[in-house]
Amino acid sequence: MVVAPQPGSRSSFLYPMPVHSDLDVGRVNDLLERHWKLNRSAVNADTDVLARYLADRLGARTIEAKSGEECLTWTMPHHWRVRKGQLRRLSGEVVCDFADNPLHLWTHSIGFRGIVSRDDLLANHVQTDPSRPEEFIYYYRNGYKPAERQWGFSLPYRLVETLTDPQYEVEIDADLDREGSLKVVDAFLPGELPDTVFIMAHTCHPALVSDGIGCIAVANELFHLLKARPRRRYSYRFLYGPEYFAAAAYLAKAEPETIANLRFGIYLDMLTTNEPIGFQTSVRGNSRIDHIVRNVLSSHRPLLIERPSRALWGNDEMFYDGPGYNIPTVGLGRLMHREYHYDTDDLAHVNHYHVRESLWILSRVVEVFETDYVPVRGFDGPLYLSRYPQLQAKVPMLATSAASHRLLMLADGQASCQDLAQTLGLDYFQVRTFFDELAALGLAERRERPPAAMDLGSDQVAPLLAGR
Repeated sequence: MVVAPQPGSRSSFLYPMPVHSDLDVGRVNDLLERHWKLNRSAVNADTDVLARYLADRLGARTIEAKSGEECLTWTMPHHWRVRKGQLRRLSGEVVCDFADNPLHLWTHSIGFRGIVSRDDLLANHVQTDPSRPEEFIYYYRNGYKPAERQWGFSLPYRLVETLTDPQYEVEIDADLDREGSLKVVDAFLPGELPDTVFIMAHTCHPALVSDGIGCIAVANELFHLLKARPRRRYSYRFLYGPEYFAAAAYLAKAEPETIANLRFGIYLDMLTTNEPIGFQTSVRGNSRIDHIVRNVLSSHRPLLIERPSRALWGNDEMFYDGPGYNIPTVGLGRLMHREYHYDTDDLAHVNHYHVRESLWILSRVVEVFETDYVPVRGFDGPLYLSRYPQLQAKVPMLATSAASHRLLMLADGQASCQDLAQTLGLDYFQVRTFFDELAALGLAERRERPPAAMDLGSDQVAPLLAGR
């Protein structure tokens, strides 16, 4: 069992998570246990297994880009096929085996079979970390260098220390070719508006959990939560594929109308670690999704972690929120964790409570998009609060403070609950509850909030970038 309730866990969130979470533990476990240890490089059969699983479970389509195909300025990676990867002593004793953990083999290692000297092996074909002798590194760089033709192993240093023989036998049966295709899973939930919020996570990174596939597990739970809603105001897309390359492929190959409807994006990274959660802003930093995520997280006590674009985790958001597209895209993730790009980013290091917390925060962000409306005050003069004690019972922070007076003055049919919360530095959900109660009393009405040009934030991108 991967994810299980943890009695005694306490959230710093202002709104406690529901006792009965929307998270399906069995569904999360099935995804992670089946796929986390596959050799999930950008283009290969193991990544295809995960893509088919996701497409089948979500009723999604798959967009493909052939290995070697040009998408934007990016070339789709080689297809990597590994049948065997062993380092052995000349006695036949196996030192390390790709079959035990795909991280033992450098990404995109070419085939090689022969006897090598210890000096050559350690100098040119082994990655290790003496400061962490029991762990070994995810060596991925050649996956982004199409001209490289290398082979090598990643080993824990305590094992490297035992390599005292003068020679070793290497057997790597692997191919780099242009036969396969990169897969992007595209799960779409239509809403009343064509305006689309898209959520992304990556399918690559073999034998790692929090760095990628754990975020897919969280995102899938949000997908099912949204699918079950009787009404969706916005449309939603869930995009899963190898990092960077998936974004290039999707933007190059999806229908122009589909791309044109993308309004706001959220990239998920490292959500299942032990670290505190935070977000990185869009490039502009002042779009509607920036304001919504900031408002939701600001009630996460005692600390709101916010970083500018590309300063928390840099990933596919730089394509969508980049040259020629400029779609406000934020990153939701946790701070750097000790297990990052080591074999210890495994099932044992998944923080079960943070899986649930991540879903809860995402669901709150979505709820703002889905429930925000424009309140219109239906009376003049200050509100006689003593006549309406239910207001104080439901929203004590607002019903007896100057905030309620300011809210009512601004409730003229121009600004939504979220707009008002942002302007006055208040919590969205308390503002919405305040106007819900007024509407129930016949003292206000609710109008739909239409999408607005200002939702995309300032067009002054260059000064913002210069200031970073």
